[in-house]
This record gives sequence, structure tokens and C-alpha cells, in this order.
Amino acid sequence: MNGDKMRIIFTVEDSLGQKIDEAAEKVNAKKSDWIRDACIRYLETCGSEAAGCTGDGNLSTVESLKKEITALKDNINVQIELRETFTKLIAEKDQRIEDLKESISRIEAMSVTTADQIAASKDERITDLTQMIDHLEAQAAAHSAAIQEAVKQSVPSIESKTSAPEIKRDENGKEYIPKPSWMFWVK
Repeated sequence: MNGDKMRIIFTVEDSLGQKIDEAAEKVNAKKSDWIRDACIRYLETCGSEAAGCTGDGNLSTVESLKKEITALKDNINVQIELRETFTKLIAEKDQRIEDLKESISRIEAMSVTTADQIAASKDERITDLTQMIDHLEAQAAAHSAAIQEAVKQSVPSIESKTSAPEIKRDENGKEYIPKPSWMFWVK
């Protein structure tokens, strides 16, 4: 086009016409100038085929961007919640590890203390048993010496007596031999 002008005539609904009038008044322009400028802006914005503009291109683009922004906000909120949950889980895990370390330390201390007590108790028992054995050996030696002395003293008197045992009678008339005084019976 070499400076030629094209005349376009079109008919619009009253509501759209009213919107055009109001928009032209806001910028202090004629309706025809405002329509021409709106067409130029539209063609500049959607001039390339890659833009894919349609009659309601700007509105659909805005709506799709709003939806994308909303989806991104939702995704960010989910990521924040996941991070907070993960942080809480790590804190709980760290606390459990500390609790387990503390429990292990207590158990180790108790086992060392118990082992020491068992060793001390074992040593005390061994000492007590050794003393008891020594005491019993001394008692046995004393009793043995006393028995040997008693036997030595009564043996000459036994040998001096006649070898025939003395026979006695009980109340019923039965005969029996009384036990010698130096003998004792173990039950």
C-alpha cells in the first residue's frame, strides 16, 4: 500500500458500541481514532503466527496465565508444607537418636556398675566361704583331737575289763547287752 487508505464499515452491538464510546472519551479521542489505535495494537501484539492470537486472545492468555499462577502458588504451598514436614521429621529423628544414645550410655553405666557389684560380691562370698572352711577345719581338728583323747582315756579301762560282755535283763525279762559308755550313735 502506498499511502492509500481503506474504509471499513462494521456494525456492533449497542453494549460494545457503548464501551468503545467510553474508552474513546477516557483518552480524549474520536471513536474512529480509538478503533484504529486498538486495531493497530492488536495487530502488533498478535501480528506473528507464533503468538496464535484469536479474537479473544488477550482474554484467554490472561486467563491461562492466571490459572498458571494459581497452579504455581499451589505448588509452592505444597513444597513449603513438604519442607516443614521434612524438617519436623528430621528433628524427630535427631531427638530419637539422642534419646537412644542417652539410653545406651545409661545401660553401659548400669552394666559396668552391676559387673563391679557382682565382682565385689563374688570376692566377698569367696572370702566368707574361705573363712567358714577354715573355721570348720579348725572345729573338725578340735573335735578329732577331743575324740582321740577320749578314746585314749577309755581304751585302757576297756582293755582292763573282762572280755565277756555284761548281760542285763529288761522289765520284760529279755536279755540285752548295754552299749559301752564311750560309744555314741549317729542318727
